[in-house]
Amino acid sequence: MTEADLPKSVEVAEEDVGMKQSRVLAAQMDHWLALFDADFLNEGLPPSRRPLQALMMLFRVGAVEVRAGEDAIEGMDRPTEHMEKLWFRILYDAVEYWYVERYGAHAMEAAGNAPLKGAIMIHGAPFVISVPANRSKVETVGESSWMYFEDGLGEGEDAATWILNGPDLAKLDEATRVGVVTDATRTAEVLRSVEFRRVTFRSQGDFDVQKLIQSTLTYLGKAAERLASFRSPEIGPAWFDLQMANEAALKAVIRLKSGTQPKIHPLGDLLTRAGKHGVAFDTIRVAEWPSFNEISDWRYGQGNPLGIADLYSAYRLTLDVVEACMSQIVPEMKPGFGILIKYAPWKTKDATGRFRE
Repeated sequence: MTEADLPKSVEVAEEDVGMKQSRVLAAQMDHWLALFDADFLNEGLPPSRRPLQALMMLFRVGAVEVRAGEDAIEGMDRPTEHMEKLWFRILYDAVEYWYVERYGAHAMEAAGNAPLKGAIMIHGAPFVISVPANRSKVETVGESSWMYFEDGLGEGEDAATWILNGPDLAKLDEATRVGVVTDATRTAEVLRSVEFRRVTFRSQGDFDVQKLIQSTLTYLGKAAERLASFRSPEIGPAWFDLQMANEAALKAVIRLKSGTQPKIHPLGDLLTRAGKHGVAFDTIRVAEWPSFNEISDWRYGQGNPLGIADLYSAYRLTLDVVEACMSQIVPEMKPGFGILIKYAPWKTKDATGRFRE
């Protein structure tokens, strides 16, 4: 491939020409891309992250060579040095086009960090609160933005605005509105504290501690989604999610401080053991927590699980347990640090095929 084979400019007015070039190049690289994609699938790499990796692989195995006239362009063994070159962008467009055709445009949209899912109750009805994993602030429109890692809410953030499909809070009476804002803020702060430790905590080789932190976040999210679904078949599994969230948080602390974790389920016993490692929580508060055997039955749709009101109370209690546990897991970085992220300079169009200006 020579530079003569590549379009000299890529502009909005030349979209059809650019798309035709992408189709042609994608067809020529099809066998290589299919081979690489099989490896990416085994690695569990999301489709949105595969185009750039696939292009790097094309250079690495020598499947692509770019020439300026008769002379090969130097530094092809260091492709990242050419990311802002026009020919690099065109090759990337072709690879991305191949992936869009294979998986669809939606799958190729880079979603960033998934939001943290929590639950909130308003007038007895549950709603999801979708908390951004990080606080973001645009630095230069279309060019760069800051991503801040917070151990709670950051500057200018209002958790109540993250409630999905909820009622107009301005129309609530003052006491109800204050209660909703308080619960939303509390939920967001706890979720952010777990996420902050998931990202920043390093457990000196014992990666199971980090896995337990991740599991805590996963189970909290699933419990919130099930609770807010307001569907009876989801109540039992939601109780199990809360049980697992509590267990994961408590066992993360116990494992961190002792090097091992107990293979038991009663929350009272786990709290007693975690209490020896600094977790301050009154075990009387979980005295009426359903037994693990009951919750196991509810998980499979058996028995008679406690209803939405009790489930929401258990969710709030779980947030308190998790917060007490997270206080004993010290991150290695201070909250509020930010990273300036520049938008991908090698992309001339988005995943739908629209060329960027």
